[in-house]
Amino acid sequence: MSDAFDRQSDPAFVHGDRADATLKKFLMNSSGARLAASSLRPGAEVGITFTNIAGDWRIFSDGAGGIALEPGKAVDPDFELRIPPRAVSSICSRLDADVGDLGIAFFEHIKARESELKIDATVHSGLLKLTRRGWLGVIARGGSKVVIWMGQKGLRGPGAIATAIGRLKS
Repeated sequence: MSDAFDRQSDPAFVHGDRADATLKKFLMNSSGARLAASSLRPGAEVGITFTNIAGDWRIFSDGAGGIALEPGKAVDPDFELRIPPRAVSSICSRLDADVGDLGIAFFEHIKARESELKIDATVHSGLLKLTRRGWLGVIARGGSKVVIWMGQKGLRGPGAIATAIGRLKS
């Protein structure tokens, strides 16, 4: 893809921000994202690649109940995500969304069929490690909204969640 096409296809770039800057602002300013991050423990880490920006990024627990995004390869990622700019814009446009609505939006982008909206996710950690690092706490913070959404998609109970994670596992 050409740089001109990348910029035109990235709605955030039109407003002067690249997808990485948009995501970083969102993580710092969204109360739902901050509440979700408060469940994460040290070591929780996600490897990120943006489809229109060269290089690797990592999202990680900052150790103080927050979350940070910085350039660089994730050391021990629980997940790796490949994110197109339209998915970043879609999720980050929900600045006032609660944890449940953000979780559903994220999962909907994983299930999306349209490549411009689809987040490709690979899980590297098992259920025990994900639990130790606080990821299941993030799902729990999503409350009944996430549980109902997961049930509608056929994911009922911890066994179903483990099966779904297994499908994404590398």
